[in-house]
Amino acid sequence: MRSAVILWLRFLLVGILAGSLLGQVLVVLIAQANGREMPEVEHLVVPYAIAGIAAIVCFQVAVGCIWALLAMVESGRIYSTRALRWVEAIIWCGGTAAGIVVATAGHLLFLERLGGPGVPLGIMVALVTGSAFVLLMVVMRGLLATAIADRAELAEVI
Repeated sequence: MRSAVILWLRFLLVGILAGSLLGQVLVVLIAQANGREMPEVEHLVVPYAIAGIAAIVCFQVAVGCIWALLAMVESGRIYSTRALRWVEAIIWCGGTAAGIVVATAGHLLFLERLGGPGVPLGIMVALVTGSAFVLLMVVMRGLLATAIADRAELAEVI
């Protein structure tokens, strides 16, 4: 892969990480504002802020894994079992983040009996997008594993 593409991807990943840090701050500020405006949800401010920050941390870890994979591509070492571990970590991050969102929204809807029609919609969106992302990454892991096996087989032939 061309180094200009890798450089731009790294630049964008840094921007994404900076935006996610801002997102973590905004999660806390929005949770506090909601707690002040709606006293009935004040007891949820801290646990929901923690859940929001944890979901964003999952995203940040996945971005870090992508950075590591990008470094492997750049150095020509992408066809290794180490790359599979990074992809596996991305899969776990995606599943964990989706689980946090679904669990938090489910708690709000079913146990707290709060939230409007957006909460069930949020649950469905998190389930569908989280599942799609995880399944896509499982397919990508399978493709990488096949490429690694094919490369090893070709190396034996040569």
